Amino acid sequence: MKGSRASATRSSKTKRTRARSPKVEEIVRLVHTLSSNLGSEDGVVVGRGVARLLAGAYRERGRSLPRWVKQLAAHYGVKPEGG
Repeated sequence: MKGSRASATRSSKTKRTRARSPKVEEIVRLVHTLSSNLGSEDGVVVGRGVARLLAGAYRERGRSLPRWVKQLAAHYGVKPEGG
């Protein structure tokens, strides 16, 4: 039974990791690194700003938002408009 529980935990973590693109994972790591001297709340503010900046750049060019930008916005709790 111990193995089953570990497998279930591992598979749920794997599913969560696979749900986000490698670009999102890298940007989240970068934001974390950039904001490591700030408080955790300030790091979230930086991440939200990056997500909004990317969404705005795509909107300005009249392009739909790529899935990874939507995933990044969702990670930081931003609701990007358009796309």
